[in-house]
Amino acid sequence: MRVAVVGGGISGFTIIRKLLSHPNFNNDLTIDLYEKDANFVVGAPYGKDTKEAIMNEHAQDLSIFPENPADFLEWLSENHVEYANNDAFVPREFYGDYLFERLSYLMDSEKVNIHESAIVDCEIDAERDIYRLQADDGQWHEDYQAVFFTIGHPPYADYYHLEGTPHYINSPVPIDETLAHLQPDQSFGIIGTGLTALDVVKYLLKQHNWTHPIRLYTDGNTPFKTVKFSRYQGEIQQSFSDEWIDSHRNQDGFISLEVMVDTFLNDLKANDIDIQRLLELYGTGSISEIRSAIAHPDISLEKLRRYIVMMTIYLPDLYNALTPLERDLYHQKYERTFNHFRSQIPVESLAFILENLDQGRLEIVTSLKSIITEDDSYQLETENGESYHADYLINCTGFQFDIQKALAFDPLIKNLYQRDMLTPYYRGGAMVTWPDCQVVASRGLMPNMYLLGHWISKIHYGNNNIHLCIKQAERVAEGFAAQYGNNE
Repeated sequence: MRVAVVGGGISGFTIIRKLLSHPNFNNDLTIDLYEKDANFVVGAPYGKDTKEAIMNEHAQDLSIFPENPADFLEWLSENHVEYANNDAFVPREFYGDYLFERLSYLMDSEKVNIHESAIVDCEIDAERDIYRLQADDGQWHEDYQAVFFTIGHPPYADYYHLEGTPHYINSPVPIDETLAHLQPDQSFGIIGTGLTALDVVKYLLKQHNWTHPIRLYTDGNTPFKTVKFSRYQGEIQQSFSDEWIDSHRNQDGFISLEVMVDTFLNDLKANDIDIQRLLELYGTGSISEIRSAIAHPDISLEKLRRYIVMMTIYLPDLYNALTPLERDLYHQKYERTFNHFRSQIPVESLAFILENLDQGRLEIVTSLKSIITEDDSYQLETENGESYHADYLINCTGFQFDIQKALAFDPLIKNLYQRDMLTPYYRGGAMVTWPDCQVVASRGLMPNMYLLGHWISKIHYGNNNIHLCIKQAERVAEGFAAQYGNNE
């Protein structure tokens, strides 16, 4: 059997690891791995970059081996001892080095062929259910019985239609390469206030004494989420599990949202977490709330964060156990609050932001309304009638999940869509089955074609988490292998 894995990040290598070790294949397996930028195992998120780009999880939570939760800490002790403590927020490139050291041995397998090229097109021989892949050098690679697209994230969204203007940086990653040419006498605006935006701010402010304050722009009224401190070490009641999910399904396979919410709230009560109090104190992400949270650490906030971390591994299955109408209700009623407390920002990053706000080196502008291009600079206007100038704009607004808007930036997605081998999902991204992640086209299921990563994050809910990515890649590989064995 010939199998193609398109994308050499953590999901792709997890697929390879599971297939190579599965008894159903024995010696009848050849895997072609395609990765353009030689970021094998690492992928774009954990490639070489500034040390200001940090992981958003504590070091103690980042082992890729469930049987050895301390594995990453042990690696840090050998390679970067200054970060070898439970609550460290580690540079992303260090985590990439760890992933490479632990998984790159898979490239040495005689069953794995490495292709340092990108795949830009795919065809299917419908009579034989065989795939052909075209690389970016124009060459076609033939006769794959299965294809796993583990292609990472969509292009960055361009909400203000600035792509192609002279001083607009649509994607800042890798930060130290993309932004190295900027000069201290130029003025900068950063669109967005998420984790990438804060990494960019830290990098810029530590590079130079800028003539003008750096400005962070957001279209909302408050800029941030909540503060992440050290991990709570006490006991936490967390009721969700695979067994809980299986035992609470009705005859149609669904679980009511009310049952999930009641379980969540009962757990919070058992853990002495007053969610209403936390909402009142930290529910908007305002600067004043951030200051208060840093000045007076709240053990209930730390408990809630620990609880959410513990339940995260079950989020996709919980979400997909809801009926479509109840998913709608969840999005309308609960998602904003849940994600507000789930998407915490390391205290070190926010303390640095506050320090530079107080020094006047950084400004935060809310209620951004529009951006006007003026020759080689920009005029930014707010809902309040304020106007700001920027020589450069750096986009940190997140990814473009509208497939039709992303076509111009991703030739593979464009060709899959054009060949009717990919269907947009109504919430964004691409449609796949759950939990198999088999690609859905208007013609039906694409046989033995699978898609993982951010393109399916509206179905693989909450998958901006490495453990969710590993778990799902293992599940998909095992499901495929079991099917293959049954067909022999």
